[in-house]
Amino acid sequence: MEQALTKRQIETIVREVTDEEVAFYHEYGWVMMPRLVAPEFAAQLLRVGREWADRNAQEVGHGNPRAGLARNQETEPFRSFLFSERMAQNATRLVNRKRFKGEDVPLRYRVDIFQTKPPGAAGAVYHQDSSEHGSDRVGELQFWLALAEVTPEMGAMRFVSRSHREGPLGSVFNDDRGDLLKQFPNLTSVLELSPPFHYQPGDCTVHHGYTVHGGPANTTDKPRWSYLFSYSPADTRYWNGSAGNWGSERKRLNDSDNPMVSAEAGP
Repeated sequence: MEQALTKRQIETIVREVTDEEVAFYHEYGWVMMPRLVAPEFAAQLLRVGREWADRNAQEVGHGNPRAGLARNQETEPFRSFLFSERMAQNATRLVNRKRFKGEDVPLRYRVDIFQTKPPGAAGAVYHQDSSEHGSDRVGELQFWLALAEVTPEMGAMRFVSRSHREGPLGSVFNDDRGDLLKQFPNLTSVLELSPPFHYQPGDCTVHHGYTVHGGPANTTDKPRWSYLFSYSPADTRYWNGSAGNWGSERKRLNDSDNPMVSAEAGP
């Protein structure tokens, strides 16, 4: 079992976000942060994550063996990294609720997932995380850390720039209407799709909870290894106190209680 890392050790392998990265994030709703963590640390996370997933994949009732590594002391250094002062400071700067309250709002861990996208795996539908999770305010943000090289052909995520300013565009999971690019075909002409990304180990993107994002299939013969982790402001409320609703409680209004109105009727 790996040892917990000290604050000093974390600060040697995890850098601070820059003023320019914070400004870019607020403008576009996402930002690429090259070498947010040292490549050798990304390799360590990959090794520990793979060992953990392999050991627990067959356990009955274990749930997703790739989720929640940061909450388990047996999977250091995930816990030391995710709950570090350095990462808390980075995320707090990006959320920047201080501009409204005059002081920063503490953050809560939301979720973390050690991910692999095998060769030939399908792409991810374009969606907004906060629309799926049911949070009642902005502030949620998702980090996506490359643990090995990720080329555009391996299904690297893309973002619709400035879409975080449009508010919730709707839940697409558990819905037969498809992803947001299909629902709003003009979205990427009115706004703009981010360029394809080529990640090196330790590179990380972070995106706003209302930034529309998705990705293509992995068309290579290599797996795509990454670590997704997320924070939200501590004062955020979720349905049922859970951050994992994923659209399950979304229901449309019905005709008897909420009849349709016609936009064609004039004066």
